[in-house]
Amino acid sequence: MTAEPIVFCARHPDVETALECGRCGTPICPRCMIHTPGGIRCPDCAKLRRPPMYELAPVDYAKALGVGVVLAAALGFIGAILFPVGGFRGLFLLLALFVGSAVGGLVGEAIHRVTNGKRGMAMQLIGVATLVGALAVRMVLSGELMFDLAGLMIVGVGSVAVWSRLR
Repeated sequence: MTAEPIVFCARHPDVETALECGRCGTPICPRCMIHTPGGIRCPDCAKLRRPPMYELAPVDYAKALGVGVVLAAALGFIGAILFPVGGFRGLFLLLALFVGSAVGGLVGEAIHRVTNGKRGMAMQLIGVATLVGALAVRMVLSGELMFDLAGLMIVGVGSVAVWSRLR
């Protein structure tokens, strides 16, 4: 019966180990092993990178901001005409929930399409900023810069829809 030779981690030479990378066979210790769908890998073979939908280039930010500005202006204009600030009560507050969901979905889908499916916190924040911008445009065009519960509800519900669409 022969004794197995003592093996040390390639990255931590003072740590004895019986583990090895499932791809290249390099000895690794529990501190440097990475669990992947293909098994345990060394850091070199694991090549951890973000999924491509979360890798954003400057052009993706520009596209998202561009569509956000256009949508904020358009939605604010439409909102000022159809739903003037302080013009409706009661039933409109209930309607605001549905309008917010639809507007948030529209903004999220537009950003998603124009950036070819990019996602992440930056895209989510641009979507929420678009809704806030639309509310500001609506209030300015309505001529009344007062507290607008329905507008805040639309932005709140819309923000949830945008946030979940672009996560």
